Amino acid sequence: MFVRLRLEETREGLVATITQRGDDGKITGRPSIFLVRGKEEAKQRAKAIARALGIKTYGVVDKTSSRGPPSDRPATGNRI
Repeated sequence: MFVRLRLEETREGLVATITQRGDDGKITGRPSIFLVRGKEEAKQRAKAIARALGIKTYGVVDKTSSRGPPSDRPATGNRI
């Protein structure tokens, strides 16, 4: 199981969607969708959910225009 954080810019602001996924990549449970002030706030929430589930990594999908070039982003999840 792992936790995935998806960040998107909308008219309302920065939207974070956190989903729990099984080993097969399919969503388990209901996603958490909320507005955040910044990427760090969203990452902290994803990290907290992952910790609560006993998971050591979480993945980030950044769909915002302010993300860095692909070489700046890790190919795998973030370690907690």
